[in-house]
Formats: sequence, C-alpha cells, structure tokens
Amino acid sequence: MLVFTAVVAALLLPTGCAQSTPTSLPPVQEPPATTAPGANPWAGTEYIEKTYEWTYWRFNNMVWTWSFRIPTSLYEDYLSRPRPTTGDYTVYAFDDGDRELLANLASTLQSYVEELNLDAYEAVHFIANFVQQLEYTSDIDTTGFDDYGRYPVETLVEDGGDCEDTAILLGKLMDAMGYDVVLVRLPAHMALGVRETEKFVGTYYEYDDVRYFYLETTGTAGRIGIVPEEFKDQAAYIYDFSPRPIVTHDWNGERVGSTYQLRVRVENHGAAAVENCTVRAGFDAGNDSMWNAVESETFTLAPGAVAEIQLSLDIPTWNHTRLLVFIVHEGFALHKSESRWFDESPATT
Repeated sequence: MLVFTAVVAALLLPTGCAQSTPTSLPPVQEPPATTAPGANPWAGTEYIEKTYEWTYWRFNNMVWTWSFRIPTSLYEDYLSRPRPTTGDYTVYAFDDGDRELLANLASTLQSYVEELNLDAYEAVHFIANFVQQLEYTSDIDTTGFDDYGRYPVETLVEDGGDCEDTAILLGKLMDAMGYDVVLVRLPAHMALGVRETEKFVGTYYEYDDVRYFYLETTGTAGRIGIVPEEFKDQAAYIYDFSPRPIVTHDWNGERVGSTYQLRVRVENHGAAAVENCTVRAGFDAGNDSMWNAVESETFTLAPGAVAEIQLSLDIPTWNHTRLLVFIVHEGFALHKSESRWFDESPATT
C-alpha cells in the first residue's frame, strides 16, 4: 500500500535492473478543472445496451463477445462529474458505482481464460486485448478539452477513449481480478504496469521493491515489456490502486485595503481520509521562498469532503510577484496553484 505523503507517485526511469531511490514530484501548475461535455446520445432512454466483440492473435478464427445493460442514469451520473485537477488518474477508479458492471466483465474474461487454458502470461495479454481493441479517440475531438479523464463506465459506453481512459479501465478491471497493477504516467502518455510473473521480459519500473512491467493499453500490438518507440527511456510517475486521499483546491479573493482576502476550497477526491492538512499562501519572492506567508489551522478531510478556508495576506510593495497557494500535509505540498504575475498584462483573446 502506498504511504500517503505529498508524493503519491514515484518518478521512475524504465529499466532492466533495479533503480535508485525515486525522486519527488516537481511542483507544477495543474490545468483548470473540466466539466462534462454536453452531448449524450442516450438521453431519455432507460437503459444502455452494448455488445463487444474482440479477437486474440493466437486464435485467429475465434471471436469472443461480452454484452452489458446498465441504467442510463448511471452513465449520466459519471458524465456529469467534474474532472479533478490532479495527475493521479486512479481518482477515476475509486468509485464503487461500476463494481457490478466490471465484476461481470471480469467474470466473463476469466471464464474465457479458463476455457482456453491460458497460462498467467497469456492470460494478461488476453485480458488486455479486450481493452486494446477499443477505439482510440482524442479528448480534443470527443470533448473539446485538451485533457479529459473518463470513468470506466464512460469508456465502455462510448466504445473507447485515449490512453489514460483505457489505462484506467484496464487497471481497475485487472485490479478487480486480483492482479497487482499500477498506472504508468509518462510526460505525454499513460499505460499500465503489471507485477512481474513468469515469462515477463522487457521494460519495467521498480516501485516499492516490486518490478512492474510496461503494458500498452492502446492498439492491439501492445505486449508486456514493450514500450512504443516514441516513449522509450522516458521517466514515469507510478500510481498504485490502493485507497488514499487525492486532494485538490481552487481559490478566489479580493483586495481590501493593503490586504488580500483569500478564500480557498479544498476537496478530497480520494478513497481515504487525510488529517492535519493546512493551506499555506504567500507572494512569490523567488529562490523557493515567499513574502508575507500565512498558514491556516489544521483540518481533516474525509473522502468526498470539502473544506472552506479563509486567509488574510498583507500585500507586498514589490510589483513583480504572484500569489502562491499550497495544500500542505506533513510538510509537503499535496497541491499547488499560482496566479499570474502582478506586473503581467492579462491575456487577451
């Protein structure tokens, strides 16, 4: 299980041997939260019924099928949810609303594995093949957003998605089937890591003293340990599927005299509580320091809980600065945001 600190992902390099100690997640500005796209072709229907067909390279003359029927309201519930501003995409796997659906799919896949008498190595590829044969669709084309994570129900109903969507789906599916898997987040791609077993060769990431072999989730050519050429030798953040807090925030405020009155909304999207959090804010002084920094009292966030925090900051006289806001736990930043530079003209459109 991942020990929850500010670093919920380890930055690792692909390797064929053991790695040095993982480095910390660098502080980055997260993109704005996205809301769900408006189109829903199933609106007004009571149920959504789908049938999938897929093949496996070892059995060229065989086609496997799986059908499901879910309430349209379940799909619409996932469709309406905001997309958290976090790089930890396991946030889309923690909800239990799709448990029955994925259990049905898992049972179907397992029955085929047993029927074909596949060993552990082939079983992983057969299960992955179901997801790999879903259609690849880019977020910008399907939602209008550059980055838009999907819950597994959305990916199944919509017959596909991009790399993070298929990685989330396959990861949650394999986790439900008892596999030890992790999400592998590269700079511009996402895949899965599967715990080492017999016959695994190729590229792996060592995480918590376990080797997780790379598994591509888009396209039918993906085999254990084979990284597409364009992503070879890139460092990756590794996220396991253990329950944990996933904390994000947004804020607004206004100038009142010589002070800035800041209102921060902090939300826990994860599956475990986090205690003794604070909000720390100040004005960028360069060299990893802040002017006029203030910090809130400690607070606790249960899964799904929201905290509203108010802070008052003295505004510095120096113009070339910006407001920095951190959500802090045990001395580490869980989430960070920043304003534009005060002496920078607002962007024009």
